[in-house]
Amino acid sequence: MAARTGIKGTGKPMANDLRAEAYLCGRLYAALAELQRLGEGEHHSLGRPDVVRKLALEPSKHLTRRLHLAGKYLQGARNRGRGGPAAVVFRSLPDLLPAGRDLPGSLRDSGLQERFHEGRTAQEAAIGRTAGAG
Repeated sequence: MAARTGIKGTGKPMANDLRAEAYLCGRLYAALAELQRLGEGEHHSLGRPDVVRKLALEPSKHLTRRLHLAGKYLQGARNRGRGGPAAVVFRSLPDLLPAGRDLPGSLRDSGLQERFHEGRTAQEAAIGRTAGAG
């Protein structure tokens, strides 16, 4: 994919790629937060404002660990009788990962933060539509 080549010779993504990845990270966050909520209940850690701020600034550092816990959240949801909705969210996770690379390490720029939150809002709306349809 030409759009994924980044800045020639640096290994760094182009600005447009990073904006797209910030958006995906926001969507990934929303999906993981919903999965955790279904598995652990309303008072889940990903729902806390301080956690959202940290995740939005450093996705790789914080979201990667949460991705490793996705199966645990799914099992918890199943045990709580919420396995069906959790499975739908769980199956969406691969589509929310940047293709062929790790999550971005830092999204400190205000424009990237905005894209993260746009992605988060879009995914929350998509999850709401799915839940309403099912």
